[in-house]
Amino acid sequence: MKGGVGLRLSLLAAVGVGLSGFWAPATAAVRFEQRDVDQSRLIAIAAPVGNTSHQLLILEQLNNNRDCWEETGNSPTMVDPLLLDFDFTGICNRSTDSNGYSLRVGNQDLGLQYSLRVVRQNNDLVLMAISNRDRTTPPLEIGRTHGYTNGFARIELNPGWRMTKRVYNGQNLAHIYLTSDQDLPTLIASASGTRGDISIPVTRPPVVVTPPIATRPSPAPVPPITVSPSPPETLPTVTVPATPIARPTLPRPTPTPSTNRPLPTPSPSTSTSTVSYRVVVQADTLAQQDQVRAIAPGAFRTLVNGQAVMQAGLFRNRNTADILEQQLRAANLQAMVLPVAGWTPPTPPQPLPPTPNPSTPAPQTPIARRVVVIDPGHGGTDPGAIGIGGIQEKEIVLAIAQEVTSLLERHGVQAVMTRRDDRTLDLEPRVTFAERANADLFVSIHANSTPSGSTANGAETYYSSATGRQLAQAIQSNMIQSTGMIDRGVKQARFYVLTQTSMPAALVEVGFVTGQQDVRRLSSPTSRRQIAGAITDGILQYIQQGD
Repeated sequence: MKGGVGLRLSLLAAVGVGLSGFWAPATAAVRFEQRDVDQSRLIAIAAPVGNTSHQLLILEQLNNNRDCWEETGNSPTMVDPLLLDFDFTGICNRSTDSNGYSLRVGNQDLGLQYSLRVVRQNNDLVLMAISNRDRTTPPLEIGRTHGYTNGFARIELNPGWRMTKRVYNGQNLAHIYLTSDQDLPTLIASASGTRGDISIPVTRPPVVVTPPIATRPSPAPVPPITVSPSPPETLPTVTVPATPIARPTLPRPTPTPSTNRPLPTPSPSTSTSTVSYRVVVQADTLAQQDQVRAIAPGAFRTLVNGQAVMQAGLFRNRNTADILEQQLRAANLQAMVLPVAGWTPPTPPQPLPPTPNPSTPAPQTPIARRVVVIDPGHGGTDPGAIGIGGIQEKEIVLAIAQEVTSLLERHGVQAVMTRRDDRTLDLEPRVTFAERANADLFVSIHANSTPSGSTANGAETYYSSATGRQLAQAIQSNMIQSTGMIDRGVKQARFYVLTQTSMPAALVEVGFVTGQQDVRRLSSPTSRRQIAGAITDGILQYIQQGD
């Protein structure tokens, strides 16, 4: 085992605590299937968090170019995650929270009913599935390390358990199931022992990135064109305690429902407060969402394990959370209290779009759960390129980025923007935003320019890494096919936002603001929407190829 465990874990950016929900959509069992895979290409690891806690980490060897991990010893078998020493994109896959893995029992998805935890029991680390629905239900033991360590250790799965791939319409997704073919009642009946005190891991801080390199100088601002307004977006901040927090199992109180009881107030978001519970509601319709906001005005839409929910409150005290849950249930809303470990309440994430109109055809493209960061270049005091008639790059790319974000969300992809309005934003915060969002893809949108007298027109897309090249090619080909623009090709470059992001990244130049042919297209709202549609299709094509 190599040294520097603490440093290595700090590189596992945005490793979550694996929270899960409590209901399973009626279509879940039909929509997703499972497929057996070579178990030798997957490994379940107890990964250290701080000095005393561990959490589940799953690594997958995608090809044989380089080893993703190395094993030594036994009881326990120590693991060296080699993928932390090189660009593992396309070679290894890493699943660090409930977006990457979940429980599947008896051919049913139970990721929203059970949370996966690594728990210390005497001189062992045990992987358990713990019920979110009934705190008296005994946990299901899935595997153990057969010995304790403060480092990375292999979790040997118990007989009857294996890892499988989630499948949609015959296509393998990146999501990993911890799978048993036995039905849930049988597993519960055979479970023995009690849960006891569980030390739940704390989320680590995001990756620290290097300072930005210099970018091109900014011309003097000129009046902007009009784009649709959007509220500002801020980066969430997570405060991590110095040591992991161990909490005993709390008995669930049974408060008497009463709509006359005072509405609890969520704990203030301060740098020292630790939230223990959050109340979430399944609210699929606009009417239900309005009901939730009438009871909890600060509620907002978010995602838990890929399922859209409304978060109604964050609380330190379980009794206070239960009061809000009962008020929501009294209004015939499906509400539940979920445990949260070691979180300081972040700024609410960008809300999901309103529930689509039933008359709108559902997208036919099978899309796995993905987070895509869309980065409109420049902004604020940096207008970027200024072209014919005073057209500004910053406004053109913001309008296109807004449309791309909207289209991706309609296809089930969570899309977030580094800026949603005309604000100044340096290069480093754009990269930091993507790392904190644990993004799967990063796409930066720009417009080109040339010196006076040039007649250059056309679109081109840049990449830095090998997987970034595939993304850039997908975007570029769709741009040319959809718009008929001049094809200036796919090119490699060392732009800061391409070299400093850890996920596949591409930078697309949507045309020349100084080109007579392109400027007509970029000045037209209809043509900008066409460009946005082409970029979206390229992103979706890349995701499908990856799945």
